[in-house]
Amino acid sequence: MALDPKSAAVDAVQEAAISKVPTNDNTPRTRWEKVQEVIWDGGHRTKEERKLIQKLDWYIMSWATFGYFVRLLDSSNITNAYVSGMKEDLHFHGREYNLLSTYFTCGYLVGQIPSQFLLTRVRPSLYLPIVELLWSILTFCFAAVPNVKTVFALRFLLGMLESPFAVGVLTLMGSWYTPRELSKRIAIFYSASYAASMFSGYLQAGIYRGMNGTAGLAGWRWLFIFCGIISIWDPIWGFFAIPDNPYSTRAKWMRPEERELHVARMSKIERRKPVPLSWAKVKKILTHWPIYVFTFTLINHCVVTQPLNYFSVWLKSLDRFSVYQINLFPTAGQAVGLVFTLGYAWISDGIGKRWQVLVVPAVLNFVGMVTVASQPGYGATFFGYLINAASWGFWPVLYAWAIEIMHNDMEERAIVIGVAQTFGQAFIAWVPLLILDVGKYAPKFHLGFSVMSGLSILEFSSIFIIRYFAKREEAAEKALEDTSDAEEVPSVVGKLEVN
Repeated sequence: MALDPKSAAVDAVQEAAISKVPTNDNTPRTRWEKVQEVIWDGGHRTKEERKLIQKLDWYIMSWATFGYFVRLLDSSNITNAYVSGMKEDLHFHGREYNLLSTYFTCGYLVGQIPSQFLLTRVRPSLYLPIVELLWSILTFCFAAVPNVKTVFALRFLLGMLESPFAVGVLTLMGSWYTPRELSKRIAIFYSASYAASMFSGYLQAGIYRGMNGTAGLAGWRWLFIFCGIISIWDPIWGFFAIPDNPYSTRAKWMRPEERELHVARMSKIERRKPVPLSWAKVKKILTHWPIYVFTFTLINHCVVTQPLNYFSVWLKSLDRFSVYQINLFPTAGQAVGLVFTLGYAWISDGIGKRWQVLVVPAVLNFVGMVTVASQPGYGATFFGYLINAASWGFWPVLYAWAIEIMHNDMEERAIVIGVAQTFGQAFIAWVPLLILDVGKYAPKFHLGFSVMSGLSILEFSSIFIIRYFAKREEAAEKALEDTSDAEEVPSVVGKLEVN
């Protein structure tokens, strides 16, 4: 067979690129290099590779983190707008406030899985910014809503348009970052939610004080205008910044030799070129264990991290704190969540361990759940609520582990992450309403927290279920490789004898 000169040239370039990427696994590292590995992506790597990842961070992480910030800002803003005049102006009644979240969640669930299928067929550098742009336009529209029904319709559409973002970012990160880089970046991305929760209150307070009544608009309407102005820049940046995947990128900021180095990095960890999603591939994904086990794990995690939402209800029932203090104390939980989320990710990437690190937030969650369920006293219960926030960092490490387990199948990563996220959101849409009904179970929520203590055990158990399946699959793949090698030896000997 004649050799294709073009193919040979491409292979030669990729081989040259691979040779420039250091192999760190078996190379002894100094103590300082090990410290660097934990702090950031230091350790045993070339200066060129460090610059390569720094440039990638500048584009992907700036776009992704700011985008997540504005989405969580919007989630907080709807609550701030409601208590700042929207309720009275639009005449909300009864449980209509609860429906704001319900309509959003329904839109999110409707859009999530179809969006992940589209993401495997449409370039992320086009699909994600276009959806973001539509999302920003809808945010502006909230400033002109005339009635409650319009708010519900916009919330549903907003949920649909938000559904591609988070899982799209995770899929994108899984296409560019290696295991030692991935978890901390997912954690940084996730940490934008803490900043958004804190910033939203300050933004609303400032706008209400300075803009209420300006141009004949209520302060809560100005809040959505400002949110739209803030958010519109992310899709504009996204059209330029998003690099698709190393094998098909058209990013103008990436030089050809840099692209080859990225392909080489992914080749070393066996993350192959994506292929169009087919029904055969869908069948394969649906008959493979990750979609079920990771979905089960995330459902449990989403449910057992809800207590802080009810912290202020418990504080108010004590009749010992001012309104200011009741609003202030839960922010301590946000701070705890931020520190622990980043801590888990840094340690996990630094020492190269996933399931061992996941055990820590799972245990802390169980301790916190049992404490708030039993409520032995004021101090212990206060601690139980705060320590629950220390378990929020479970999912960034979990997703990093999922991406590594499915490292050679980009389509499966996209679908599994999308399905797991969808079912996690679906369960927190109805389970809290059933077992944490404020009208029935406040302020102790003994039934709900007791049930969630049991789910916390399931979350802990799921770590070892994942480990069991991953080990079994790894052993099967190794056995298959050994068999293939054994079959190749007689074939080569036969050829030599013939010659």
